[in-house]
Amino acid sequence: MPDDTQIIRRGHGTPVLIVEDVGTEAFTLRKVLERADYEVTLATSGQEALRLLAMREFKLVITDIDMPGMDGYAMCLAIKESLRTRTIPVILLTTLSSPANILQGLKCKADYYLTKPYTPSLLLARVQTLLERPPTPPDADAEPIPVVLEGHEHAVTAGRRQLVNIILSTYECAVQQNRELIATQAELNHRNEQLRVQQDQLRIANEQLQALATTDGLTGLKNHRTFKERLADEFHRASRYHLPLSFILLDVDHFKKFNDAHGHPAGDEVLKRVAKHLTESTRSTDFVARYGGEEFAMLLPFTHQQAALALAERTRAAIQGATWELRAVTASFGVATLNADTPTAAALIKLADDALYHSKENGRNRVTHASELTNA
Repeated sequence: MPDDTQIIRRGHGTPVLIVEDVGTEAFTLRKVLERADYEVTLATSGQEALRLLAMREFKLVITDIDMPGMDGYAMCLAIKESLRTRTIPVILLTTLSSPANILQGLKCKADYYLTKPYTPSLLLARVQTLLERPPTPPDADAEPIPVVLEGHEHAVTAGRRQLVNIILSTYECAVQQNRELIATQAELNHRNEQLRVQQDQLRIANEQLQALATTDGLTGLKNHRTFKERLADEFHRASRYHLPLSFILLDVDHFKKFNDAHGHPAGDEVLKRVAKHLTESTRSTDFVARYGGEEFAMLLPFTHQQAALALAERTRAAIQGATWELRAVTASFGVATLNADTPTAAALIKLADDALYHSKENGRNRVTHASELTNA
């Protein structure tokens, strides 16, 4: 398809008549033709167009079909039936493209159909073709061509060239519109893909923000706020359905002295390694969090007292038995298990905290269950 820049400036001042009653459509069409160096005159009705044709010479007429008063079909037929104007090419400009419309164009002996929306390059190419090879005068004695449409027979007296032009122009416009539709669909698919990528990026960003909001930046464990939310959920479920639930609170022994002696970066490495031991010791259903400072929390759903004690002891031994670069590291543990006398999640934390305090007061690097304190 020729590009506008290839056709522009080929009109050489050729006079063209535009018949269009819609201002914006007329303005657009006029600009396209004037840019291609055609001399454009505008009429806003069929009657005005016929008066102009009687007054001066035009080499081509481009007309809309749907106009008040005399429509484009009637005006075209009047042009083709006049001895003075019958060889002037007429392009019908329309949004209509049904077989009935095409037949009507043949009856009025139009030379070309251009279906809206059209591209400027297509319009200019057809204008140039019709000007280079104008139609021959219609043969008044030609045998009408019978055409049957929707069960009705119609007599078409258009010449063979007009007949072929109308049919091919309709097909050409359909092909052009199909290409534009394909291009639009491709652009839509491209934009949809861009949107999908942006949505994926947004989802990842939201997940990262969510992780930042719920994760301790140093150890990678869940933070204190997230732990409290999870504890509330697990406590409610265990209390409602009478399920076992245990909680472990642990504290790295003499951590302040370690920091004072070796510096905070070394202390941070200890906390990260302790966190790693905790995650390696627990199940996927357990919940491990940094409780604050050198304290960690382990929430154990579906876990009775003995299983919780065993887990705490394995974890304590793993920390003690690990190879530490600067000095030995140990931790003290307090364990609590939900029972009928535990009214709230805060009460469960208090039990584990009291058990942890007992471990620290009794030599550290040990595990204490809260039940030991009540039985003592």
